[in-house]
Amino acid sequence: MTITYIFHSCYVMEADGFSVIFDFYKDVPRDNGSLWIRDYLLRKKDDLYVLCTHSHPDHFNPDILLWKKQKDNIRYIFSKELLQSGKTAPGDAVYLEKKECFDDGRLHIEALGSTDIGHSFLLKYKEKDIFHAGDLNNWHWKDEVPKEEALTYENNFLCELELLAERSGRLYLAMFPIDPRLGREYLRGAGQFVRRIRTDYFLPMHFSGRYDLANAFGPVAAKYDCRYLDVMRRGQSFVL
Repeated sequence: MTITYIFHSCYVMEADGFSVIFDFYKDVPRDNGSLWIRDYLLRKKDDLYVLCTHSHPDHFNPDILLWKKQKDNIRYIFSKELLQSGKTAPGDAVYLEKKECFDDGRLHIEALGSTDIGHSFLLKYKEKDIFHAGDLNNWHWKDEVPKEEALTYENNFLCELELLAERSGRLYLAMFPIDPRLGREYLRGAGQFVRRIRTDYFLPMHFSGRYDLANAFGPVAAKYDCRYLDVMRRGQSFVL
């Protein structure tokens, strides 16, 4: 299995005979100057699953709906929030509400909760659990809001972690936000995540190009026997 960081919260997972792209926002160049999605992923013969957690423009680019003109073997699995937002139509995708599942015999995908709009996704493939958080995080904003309000945000997040823990005893890979805009305790949510959810590999998202701040999570992850994968650039791949 190969995982490639594209940009912001977008990752591509490549496995035997298929690929999955999560929350596409912007394409990025490969080492040879071609574009990662347009010139490589969409030209692969493998089946392609396109997942989108919610309608925020940094997670949903409507151009993804044009990809089916270029590629026949493509499936769209979206949070139902995309449909409710009016940004997509009923026939554009399979839409999942929280706790609803898609299963085609190869991939099992369940929509779980978020602490923003939309959902997160838990994928099961060959007895491996893979999680893309979407905008699920402890958005506590401790430096900006009263303590009571920050605690409410945190409690909502911890409740969603319990639901995930019910669904998965161990994650093979988690893709999760580490957002420096949260201030001094920007690592708090990610730390709570790996403390509660046993995770083998962890990849950051939503870090606004601050690779140094995202990669500061490595020592925290190690305390909980989780291997943090340092992201250094767009288009970087990891073979797991």
